[in-house]
Amino acid sequence: MKKILLSIISVLCSLTTVGQDVIVMQNGDEIECKLVEVGVENIKYKRLSNLNGPTFVEEKDDVFMIKYQNGEKDVFGVKTEFQSQDILINPSSVMTVPSLIYDKDSKSGLSSGGTELSIKYAQRIMGADWNDFQMYQAKREKGKKLIVWSAVCRVLSSGTVMVGVFTGDIPWYIVASGLRLTSYPLLATGLVNTIKGTRGCKRLVRQHNASSLSFNPEFDFGLGMNAVSFYMNF
Repeated sequence: MKKILLSIISVLCSLTTVGQDVIVMQNGDEIECKLVEVGVENIKYKRLSNLNGPTFVEEKDDVFMIKYQNGEKDVFGVKTEFQSQDILINPSSVMTVPSLIYDKDSKSGLSSGGTELSIKYAQRIMGADWNDFQMYQAKREKGKKLIVWSAVCRVLSSGTVMVGVFTGDIPWYIVASGLRLTSYPLLATGLVNTIKGTRGCKRLVRQHNASSLSFNPEFDFGLGMNAVSFYMNF
C-alpha cells in the first residue's frame, strides 16, 4: 500500500512540473512560469502559481537565460559594460546589431523584425544619432499639423463664402479670400517639413544599418615558445 501511495505522489509531482518554463535573471533569481511571449526587448510570462493572474514583463537585458519546458535553453549571457553597447562578436567575426526599420506609426519611430521598439531601447540603439532622429521626427510632426491647419482654413473659407452668399455682405468674401490665401503657405510649409522630416529619419536609419554591416573585425592568433598571443584588428 505504501509503495502504491509513493508511486501516486511521484506521478503527481512529475505532472506539476510539466509545462514549466524557468527564467534565470542576471542576479541569479529563478522565476518558474509559463512563457507568453519572448520579444526583442522584453519577456512576458505568467507565474506558475497563478496562471490565470496578471501577465508580468521582464526586460531582456535583465535576463541571463530561459529554460524551456522541453529542455531547450536560450542563453543571453552575462550583462557587461561592453555588451551594453549592443556589440556582440561571434566566432565568424561578424557583429550582430539589430537591423532597424523606420516606422512612423510607432512611438519611437523605429521597429525591428516587425516589433515596435520602445523609446528607451531605440535611443540606445541609435546612439549619437538619436538627437538628430528626434529633430527630424519633430519636423515631420510639425509639417502634419500645418497641413491640418491649411485644411481648416480652406473649410472656413468655404463656409464664409456661403455666409456671404446668404447675407450679401462683401466683407464675408474678403474674409474668405484671406483664409484661402493663408491656407496655401501653410500647406506648402507643411508638405516641405513632412517630406524633409521623413527623409531625414530614413537616411539616419540607412546610415545606422550600413555602419552595422560594415563592422568586420579581424582576428589573429600566434603561438610562441612560452605564450599564446591574441590580436584583434577593427
